[in-house]
Amino acid sequence: MTRSLCDAQEECTETQKEAVKYDEGPLLIVAGPGTGKTRVIIEKVAYLIKKENVDPGSILVITFTEKAAEELKNRLRKCVGLDVERMQVSTIHSFCNRILREYSEYHDLGAGFDILDNDDQLIFIRSHFYKLGLNKYIRMGEAPDVITFFNECSENCIDPEELKEALKREHPDNGRYHGFCDCYAKYLDLLKKEGKIDFPGLQRNAVELLESNEKVKEDLRTRFKYILIDEYQDTNPIQERLFELLASGNICVVGDEDQSIYGFRGSTVENIRSFEDKFNAHTIFLDENFRSRAGIIKIADEFMNKSRYYKKRIKAKRNGGYDVILLESRDAHDEARRIVRLLKNLKRDGIIPDYGHVALLFKSVRYHAGKIIGELEKEGVPYTIRGDGSFLDRDEIKSILYFLGYVNPPRYKNFRRWDWWNISMFDGEFLGLSRETKNALKGFGKTFKLSSLLDEESFKEAGIKEPADIKKLLGLNRLKEKIKKEPMSILEIFYKLLDITGYLGRLIEDDSYESRVKLLNLAKLSSIIKKYERTHARPSVQDFMWYLYLLPKHMQYDGETLDTPDSVKIMTIHQAKGLEFPVVIICSVVNGRFPRQGADNRSFVPIPEHLKLSQGDVGDEERRLFYVAMTRAQDILIISTAQRIRTRKVGYSPFIKELVRECELEWGCKRVEKCVERSLREDNIMTVNFSSLHTYEECPFRYMMIYHYGFIYPETRMQVYGKILHNCLEMLHKKMKKGEKVDIREIVETCWRSDKFKEKLEKQLKNYYNKNKDYIKRVIAVEEPFSIPKDDIIIRGRTDLIIENKDGEIELVDFKAREKAGIEYMGVDFQLRTYEYALSDKYKFDKLTAYTIKDNERTSFKPDPEHRIKNKIENIVDSIKNEKFKPKENYFCKFCIFQSLCGIQNEGLK
Repeated sequence: MTRSLCDAQEECTETQKEAVKYDEGPLLIVAGPGTGKTRVIIEKVAYLIKKENVDPGSILVITFTEKAAEELKNRLRKCVGLDVERMQVSTIHSFCNRILREYSEYHDLGAGFDILDNDDQLIFIRSHFYKLGLNKYIRMGEAPDVITFFNECSENCIDPEELKEALKREHPDNGRYHGFCDCYAKYLDLLKKEGKIDFPGLQRNAVELLESNEKVKEDLRTRFKYILIDEYQDTNPIQERLFELLASGNICVVGDEDQSIYGFRGSTVENIRSFEDKFNAHTIFLDENFRSRAGIIKIADEFMNKSRYYKKRIKAKRNGGYDVILLESRDAHDEARRIVRLLKNLKRDGIIPDYGHVALLFKSVRYHAGKIIGELEKEGVPYTIRGDGSFLDRDEIKSILYFLGYVNPPRYKNFRRWDWWNISMFDGEFLGLSRETKNALKGFGKTFKLSSLLDEESFKEAGIKEPADIKKLLGLNRLKEKIKKEPMSILEIFYKLLDITGYLGRLIEDDSYESRVKLLNLAKLSSIIKKYERTHARPSVQDFMWYLYLLPKHMQYDGETLDTPDSVKIMTIHQAKGLEFPVVIICSVVNGRFPRQGADNRSFVPIPEHLKLSQGDVGDEERRLFYVAMTRAQDILIISTAQRIRTRKVGYSPFIKELVRECELEWGCKRVEKCVERSLREDNIMTVNFSSLHTYEECPFRYMMIYHYGFIYPETRMQVYGKILHNCLEMLHKKMKKGEKVDIREIVETCWRSDKFKEKLEKQLKNYYNKNKDYIKRVIAVEEPFSIPKDDIIIRGRTDLIIENKDGEIELVDFKAREKAGIEYMGVDFQLRTYEYALSDKYKFDKLTAYTIKDNERTSFKPDPEHRIKNKIENIVDSIKNEKFKPKENYFCKFCIFQSLCGIQNEGLK
């Protein structure tokens, strides 16, 4: 065993040490569950920096999710300090985005493109459904199937015309297939025309850039001498192609074929199986499991062994009993009762200290967990759900969507199919009406038009007397009339409804657990609305309702939750991947679900195999999914099955029969050893930027609404323009840094495709450049990243520009799109001194400058070598951690969308 470079209390095994130190070319690390793969990645990076003196800027680390990237950065920061800011640690999509923007002059997209995530992509295709010609072949509700086809084409770099010719040969009489190829071609053209790019397009364009431009490829190969890729078993064909183009020698991939479970998203297990041969790589096996007790490892390993490509045996480093239980039930009701009774017994007998030590894993929470959730509620067992797709079922969401339709009614009556689309919404807490008003409303006949009451007297004549209720209902009706005359955005209507009803204020004032969850859900809806309006060509309440109504099962939004340490965790197996729990119960392991019967992996359009970059294999994915579920357990694994689902006899899963027959697993409960008591609180490190710090300084209440709960603040025209301007300035300064010719028109054309703002941009940039080209003696850094760690909060950001000016002074510059007269309210001195403090270990600044582009003026501040700003930052951070969100009057109050709320509890807010 060897001491860890990052934690003196930890030790590395011999195989971990070998993986950390290996530097003789491509390396494949096959890491079984619980074998410490993340530690190896961190130790390997630390070894390169601390022992081999490798430049952190030459290290590229690719992870599977944004969350994984942030967690890795935070752990690396503890080990290598601020060097982590110079590394590229990101998802593959973020990396592709970065290189496409950095080398924007070498491709047709430019630097001003917008990225469509999965939700955006569906909104975009719905928005252009008829323009793409999709209406000839499918209904609007089938758009997600088309997206799968489009993405598979993109991820295999398939040209639509080439695909069409191939399909004509293989399916000469199927005009539908040929037509979809035309739709795909139109989709690619439309994306380009509108300056948008989807996730597969990011990867495809990055690959095409490297394949077509030797300079860019060699530049990136020279820069990133060390490439580490996590979860390699979850990569797809185009990602493998990108890594082939990037790798110049020291590429290290970490993964486990046994945990490849994302074939439905296009990943292929063949990438990790073929890596050794394709890259002529050395292979190291991490096969010592530190997570699970020996009995769990024995069962899981025997179950998986027959399907392995790499012959390995996972060895348990922990002792312990044979703590695997098969729980048999008659039906779903009986299963729910048995599981909950077992949980209560485990707690009663001291096997678990609290319910937070238990995770219930399902194939689908939304469709399989209902009976168990009902039983947990009945027995008073606390739980937290992830992956239930319940967002649209939440009362607060149903209510506000109903009233969106009330003030701006959809033309079609189809929405009446939603069981909540009726007058009962006036009964709920959203309006908070008195009993008398509710009774009066119930007495109205079907022909009565509530919306026709447009003054107080009309309401009183109709029998509604309560002044507060009249104010709310009258507000709704007047908003309805206003919308007819003055079109409003959906987000504007959303906030008007919350204002008129006072609902948001009542939730904030209540401040209970349930009210906080409702605030999180309403904030999430504001984000969904913003996303829809930003992406759709012609946004409307009606189409937004259809968008929500037609969401496919796999894209249903999850309801928000506040995790509590002592609650049972309920989630899907896919969501549990990468996690671990003292007790795991795999629920509803019945025939037809494990493995899923009738699984159809065929594409919407059958893409000929010879056009694909590689041939995938998802044949054993169901087995791998079950293996992932089993290996989440640390101390106790419970596998639950039933004979019947509803009234239908389905029988046990074949996996259960196999475990009993071949792995000698026995039925029933037995005495199990006590769980190891652990702290289950996650190390949730909060990341904040200067904007959030400044928002808190202006008004803690506004900070709470925007950053704590996540309400979307409508973007101003000035903010949109400011972002475009900053992109142009970044490119301009990078060219100056490299000594390249500066062509302002070319920069504007590259960064912004629309004619809107273009003339103004060009004029302002020319004025700036002409005034400053001689003033700037040397560009030292553009978009220099920084971080300030403080306890469990990281303050991160980027500076606009660091220069040596004509007087030889090192100057820190931040740009503002406005005039000098407006910056006094923007906290620029706070901003510049924060940046100065963050970069004090690297630079000694002589001047701090805010540059206003509109009037080409400088506002300079003296540096503060004593960094007195540190106390201010620490006080703000401590207040955020302690949730001190009392309103604070300031210049921006008159513009604030939350202005009607902040007076409700000046004394009540912490």
